[in-house]
Amino acid sequence: MNALWYPAPESLRTRRGLTVHRWKHSSPTASPVLLIHGFASNALFNWVKTGWLDPMAALNRDLICVDLPGHGASREVNPAGLRMAHLIEDLHELVGALGTPVAAHGYSLGSRIAWQFAYDHPDDVESLVMGGSPVSDEVYQVHPEQARRWAAGGPEPEDEATRKFITVAAALPDQHLQHVVELRLSLAHDVYAPSATVPQVPTLVVAGDRDTIAEGADALADLVASHGNWSDFVSLPGRNHVNALTARTYKDAVVAFLTR
Repeated sequence: MNALWYPAPESLRTRRGLTVHRWKHSSPTASPVLLIHGFASNALFNWVKTGWLDPMAALNRDLICVDLPGHGASREVNPAGLRMAHLIEDLHELVGALGTPVAAHGYSLGSRIAWQFAYDHPDDVESLVMGGSPVSDEVYQVHPEQARRWAAGGPEPEDEATRKFITVAAALPDQHLQHVVELRLSLAHDVYAPSATVPQVPTLVVAGDRDTIAEGADALADLVASHGNWSDFVSLPGRNHVNALTARTYKDAVVAFLTR
């Protein structure tokens, strides 16, 4: 596979509304890589525009990116009422159809999903990359009514935490703000407690040293190691939650992890 271009040559839609973008390698030498984007992002902006296609092409694997419900190519999907278990089940069915486990790589909210997926379905995930990952629910605490009112065209939320977290949804063009926000609010019903759901797979954790959302992410690597599995933590100097994705150090660390 010399180069990967977006849009992918193949796409499909899962039961709960994830859009799956797939690049097939003619002679893959290892399991597929599954990329899961963060809140208020999508496959195009999280992975393509930040330069991830070329290093992934060099791995000689199939590559799969998903757009979460309400995001990207799934922008028209209303995620109200969805729960983490629904997303995990769709990923499980996707991997089952592939007939081979995947190397899962999530960023931010995507890492939370990947962590749960690897825990719930260890046979589906052979390795895990946690990028820009929060370590608790604290960063996700928002005021639902204020968030929904803003997404519908109302004023910015008065609650400071809600304003900081939710209004980033307007940063990308062509967003369906109500659907983007609704996914975050729907998933808020599920408690995120990493210490209770530690995946039993080799895990690489990566975060910018100026990323306040992923502060303390090195603890995730410690949790994996404490359960007897290989883990490592890579800190990205001078990088925050947004520009960590463009760091060459990040890409090099992932490629080294997947080819070790």
